[in-house]
Amino acid sequence: MAKLSYYLIDVFTAERYAGNPAAVVLNADGLTIEQMQAIAREFNLSETTFVMKSSSPDAPIRLRWFTPRCEVQMCGHGTIAAVRALIESGRFVSLPDEKGTILPLQINSGILTIRCERLDKMPDQPFLVWLDLEPPVLKKKLIIPRLWSEYLDVPVDGYDDALPAMQSQDGDVLVFVKRLTDLLAAMPDFKKLAKFSQQQQFRGICLATTSTLTPTIHVQSRFFAPSVGINEDPVTGSVHGPLAAYLVTNGVIPTFGDTAILNATQSDSSGRAGLIRAVVIRRPDEAFRVRIAGQTSLVMEGQLYV
Repeated sequence: MAKLSYYLIDVFTAERYAGNPAAVVLNADGLTIEQMQAIAREFNLSETTFVMKSSSPDAPIRLRWFTPRCEVQMCGHGTIAAVRALIESGRFVSLPDEKGTILPLQINSGILTIRCERLDKMPDQPFLVWLDLEPPVLKKKLIIPRLWSEYLDVPVDGYDDALPAMQSQDGDVLVFVKRLTDLLAAMPDFKKLAKFSQQQQFRGICLATTSTLTPTIHVQSRFFAPSVGINEDPVTGSVHGPLAAYLVTNGVIPTFGDTAILNATQSDSSGRAGLIRAVVIRRPDEAFRVRIAGQTSLVMEGQLYV
């Protein structure tokens, strides 16, 4: 019986038991897909990250992510959690102190890059992890209010006509509502939403509003992905790349030169919430480069028997 080290880390939060928890399993090279899926079901978190040796000369390690139901192609909070686990385990102890150092990570679709930012005035939360996301690709998505309201529990007149729905390259649909109260009160029918998402080939639905409680928060959201086994995710890193690019494109977030900076919050129905920082850079070809960041909090570590 083999043993593997694991960590449970809360991401996009400076406090334990907030943000979005992810399990990280180190040295997972010998696991089969079936074993990884079984372990993800056992943790029963929105994502479990498996760290293994890279097959690419361009990255030292490879990441794979599993929900309790299936493997997914991209997970922001699972990636940031993996970086914290690698630092805690001694693999990259100097990373937070080497300003500008980039760590490339192999994933199924290519290479992701991360870097750390030391926060000298916060000894208990010593660094931010910045993740360079794939360039967002958005396309229009027709919303029929009567139909979508049946699934999302949003009033038919609650949708924000000034911010039309869009679908990202990850299969997530961005849907905006006018009022924060409608966002917080929504109680989707997850059975119907899962069936609808499967029919439409969505990964998930990001329900968002720019009507926030403070001007320092530019957008607040919730994220539903019942078709991949996650009824509601507390904080979804990957969707904030397309979300940030969308807000810049539509003039909600001002740019300074070619750069925009924003803060976003996401929560679930229980009130568990997290903070995402994002930087959007417009490139000469009019495309966007997006980087998101979050703090992390170590909750648990131990040995996994396989």
